[in-house]
Amino acid sequence: MKKAMPPKTPDPLTLRLVLAFLLLGAPVVCPADEGTDFFEKKIRPLLVTHCYECHSAEAKKLGGNLLLDHKEGVLKGGDTSAAIEPGKPEKSLLLTAVKYEDHGLKMPPKGKLPAVAIADLEAWIKIGAPDPRLERPKTKVASSWEEILRTRSDWWSLQRVKKSAIPTPKDASWSEQPVDRFLLAKLDEMGLAPVNPALPRTLIRRLSLVLTGLPPAPEQVDAFVEEFEAAQKSAKPQAAVEKLADSLLASPHFGERWGRHWQDVVRFSETHGNEWNYEVHHAWRYRDYLIRAFNSDLPYDKFIREHIAGDLLPPRWNQQEQINEAVIGTGFYRFGEVNHDDCISLRSIGYDLLDNQIDTLTKAFQATTVACARCHDHKLDAISTQDYYAMLGILRSSRLVSHTIDAPDTNEALIQQMVALKGEIRKELAAAWMQDAKEISRYLLAVRAKRGSRPDAAELANGLDPARLEKWVAALAVEKAPLEDPLEPWRSLVLTGAADGDTFKEHWRKLVDRYAAEEKQRKEFNQKEIVSFADFRSGETPGWQVGGQGLRSGQGKSGDFMLHVEGGALVKAILPAGTFTGATSEKLNGTLRSPVIPVGKKNISFQVMGQRSSAVRLVSNNCQLNYKNYRALISANPSPQWEWITFQPPVDGESLRTYAELMTMLDNPKFPDQLAALGGDKDNNYRLPWEKAAENPRSWFGVARVVLHDGEVPKAELSHLRPLLAASEPASLTDAAAIYANAIEAAVKSWSEDKATDDDVRWLEMLIRRELLRNQTALSPRLEEMTKQYRQIESQLAVPRIVAGIAESGSPYDQPVFVRGDCMRPGETTSRRYLEVLAKSTAPFQTPGSGRLEIAQRIASADNPLTARVMVNRVWHHLFGTGIVRTVDDFGHVGDLPSHPELLDYLAAEFVEDGWSVKRLIRRLVLTRTFQLASAPSAESREKDPQNRLLTHFPARRMLLTCLVVSGRFDEAIRVGEGSRLISRDHPETLWGLLLAYGFKGDAERTREIFDRLRPHIQPDLVQ
Repeated sequence: MKKAMPPKTPDPLTLRLVLAFLLLGAPVVCPADEGTDFFEKKIRPLLVTHCYECHSAEAKKLGGNLLLDHKEGVLKGGDTSAAIEPGKPEKSLLLTAVKYEDHGLKMPPKGKLPAVAIADLEAWIKIGAPDPRLERPKTKVASSWEEILRTRSDWWSLQRVKKSAIPTPKDASWSEQPVDRFLLAKLDEMGLAPVNPALPRTLIRRLSLVLTGLPPAPEQVDAFVEEFEAAQKSAKPQAAVEKLADSLLASPHFGERWGRHWQDVVRFSETHGNEWNYEVHHAWRYRDYLIRAFNSDLPYDKFIREHIAGDLLPPRWNQQEQINEAVIGTGFYRFGEVNHDDCISLRSIGYDLLDNQIDTLTKAFQATTVACARCHDHKLDAISTQDYYAMLGILRSSRLVSHTIDAPDTNEALIQQMVALKGEIRKELAAAWMQDAKEISRYLLAVRAKRGSRPDAAELANGLDPARLEKWVAALAVEKAPLEDPLEPWRSLVLTGAADGDTFKEHWRKLVDRYAAEEKQRKEFNQKEIVSFADFRSGETPGWQVGGQGLRSGQGKSGDFMLHVEGGALVKAILPAGTFTGATSEKLNGTLRSPVIPVGKKNISFQVMGQRSSAVRLVSNNCQLNYKNYRALISANPSPQWEWITFQPPVDGESLRTYAELMTMLDNPKFPDQLAALGGDKDNNYRLPWEKAAENPRSWFGVARVVLHDGEVPKAELSHLRPLLAASEPASLTDAAAIYANAIEAAVKSWSEDKATDDDVRWLEMLIRRELLRNQTALSPRLEEMTKQYRQIESQLAVPRIVAGIAESGSPYDQPVFVRGDCMRPGETTSRRYLEVLAKSTAPFQTPGSGRLEIAQRIASADNPLTARVMVNRVWHHLFGTGIVRTVDDFGHVGDLPSHPELLDYLAAEFVEDGWSVKRLIRRLVLTRTFQLASAPSAESREKDPQNRLLTHFPARRMLLTCLVVSGRFDEAIRVGEGSRLISRDHPETLWGLLLAYGFKGDAERTREIFDRLRPHIQPDLVQ
């Protein structure tokens, strides 16, 4: 038996089912589709993995005459009694056995099931134990997969779309519309006839509600009735309906309504669920993308490509918003439950996330339950386990990332103005610093005299800035400073107390020898113990991926600098060579992602600096909310310094696809940290809700290098001290002070000419950080004016626009098949490819990429037998209440057969011929006479077609949000953008305001909890 894993939170469907049971206080009647889906995803794999060995037709020895491989066997039970009582888990023997509540009956006997598996089993029984396994399996020699595939490939939905001839019904005059004729011909076969047309008042409400989700205003109803009646007397009786349909299809509310339908398909949410319910950052951008896509009638094949591989397509620029629409589509990968825990120890977390992505992708576009093949070949459909893991390899060759969607020239003109101003500021400031450098020797000697209470202390301090002198006193008073501190040689000389002359020279030589030996030792250590993984100083960063506006300029030049954007201080930091997101502005974002980290060394260390909640982390198995190997950069020091951050990658990090990522706040999916555990400060803004934390978008990081090692981090280099120690031997402290002044003056001169080296920067950085150089905006009127201009321009920079999505990893990965779905039992490797039954081959993709683009092209192909059928069926479902195939997400054997297969194929073919236009498809359907029928059924249809699958009348449906509309408080304004959430205290018309009215007192930012507090008298349609 598989080793039990620690318990985890049940998935959202489990929670919904259990919550419904608790709220209703009675056995839950679960919709057939949901119940079957739950069984296939949760219960069948559980039974196969833990029970079939002893309780199936293929068991070597049947235990207790109990068969759990078909529905009848479960209900009948074995020697004791029925295994379950649907709807009554407390009376179900199977649940008692797996809970180990009966000492004489413990199943499985080798060890108790994980808590989450028991919870799934209990939830399944509570909802009535839906089970599609209606036939008892026959014991026979297993067929090869080739034989099984050959048989299953004959299924109706896997055949090419065939555009049948339009039938001629008995009453051909009833309608010339092809759709009507297909439907009427079917009614003829059953001896049924359509009912009378709907009244015009009904028709306008129907069209308005179906197309926009909103009822028409009374004056609109009156106007339409008048136009409709006039049209009936004309040569074009459909003119009024056509005009109304076109008007509603052109309404901006159309995109809202139909985008909402698609949100349900891709399980859209603004949070990830689980205890801390992290927000899906910028989820609203995907929602707005859907509204724009449906309103603009984006061709559905392009819509598919943008969802699956929008990051790999040429940008589709929104000229008005100046954003790349194509990449936003990939946001659909990021919805659904995401656990936040240790993804290294609990590896199923990452694979559950990927399983959710596969399930959503294949159901949304192919109505195929590929996720059912995670543990074994699909029990009914033409999907093998190899198919599942081939797709898993494609997604594991991709990464979940934040995309900056702005046009390449966004902010560019302002940035160039700021860069030019920085050049002028450098010149003006360098002139002042050259003056300061000439006085360095005086400050050094004055501090020595002051600290030693020498009689000449006052004389030496005469004419020096008292405030700056105190800064020098503090800087030279540092004890146990590292050898690389530029002031440490001076401190050593002062401490010797050596007299001028030969004695002083001897101490100098000893100091030089000490530093030379130390430099040699450090260099040897670094060469022997340290392996470079990336050097951002030299640009040696093979395989690293770069994103964000703050990194558009590439590698930073030594001597670049950051400026304060408020206050009297001017320079915030002088930067060495490396990569920095905030060199121009901390408002500009950035991300860096490494190749997969190689194994062989225990540690990986990053030489970084940063502020305002930027972060560095390791990502294993694509887990975005992992708690391990994460460090936030929240330094409050106004002059940031380099630090080494060390992580220990998992020893099998290559199989976990572990990579390093550095990111600014806006790109960080774990910000704000709900546990306040990652930054080490429980009082900081890590616990703020995202929308409040993001009010100040300033965040930046810099990185010099990334190394691999077993022991200590690299030793600090001492090359910046060579010019100092290589100077002519000083005979006194006065001579040594002059050497210091010369070294600093040389560094300032190089910086003023934009020729600074990293060694020069080490000196200048120390002087700025310790406030030993003048660094005020008011140093001169010109400097003050240029600083003011710089800050004004910086304030005009637009905050980068970001969306959660997916990207290539840069190193494709072929996934091993997990034996029975157990991620700890890898088996044979499967190459990345598409589903064998559709590709007609198992040949791997010949691509250097992940394979997502290839999958997108195959799914969006007119030759794919599923794609057009599936979308046409979804549209039909939303127009008529039930799809031609009732199970819109499953065109396989577990799903329903189409009620009108020829009509479905006809519409699918027309859909493709019409350029995959969703609006044209909808228009064609709403202009049919069938759509315009009255909703009252005839007595004959009640008897012969009680479910109205043949559409003798229009199916009546519940209207959503009716309570708000009739109250007069419903706000029809189209709300897009970041502030347009579904649930908000700002708008009492929304769900949040409604729940407050019913006494909900929860935290406004933990809105997930509202669904645990609903009262029975709140109408269900208000929480859909």
